Amino acid sequence: MATPFPSPHFAPETIEASPANALPGIVVLSKFVIANGMTAAVKEAFRARPHQVDQTAGFVRMEVLSPTDRPEEIWLFTWWSDRESYRRWHHSHAYRDSHRGIPKGLKLARGETSIREFERVSG
Repeated sequence: MATPFPSPHFAPETIEASPANALPGIVVLSKFVIANGMTAAVKEAFRARPHQVDQTAGFVRMEVLSPTDRPEEIWLFTWWSDRESYRRWHHSHAYRDSHRGIPKGLKLARGETSIREFERVSG
């Protein structure tokens, strides 16, 4: 099924719907800073994550980034088809269970943790 694309350069029937360009949707950014030198362990935990969220209704994809000039800072981006799907996941037992792989003893920097929701305006 074609997705409408408001551009004179593309005919709507040439743009196929996919999770990457399906609108509407939201992107959620969870940002935190590791305070106690466990950066490598946290990054490894993300690499080895159990992918529990991947089968959640409304989930599209996830990326974990870390600024090269501040490697102890982690930016977790998740793409969702809609806000309600994200909120159901965030308040679920599965969400809490997905955090079991967090390294024991992890401490986060106070005042440097945030969760922000972004409206998908364009794909």
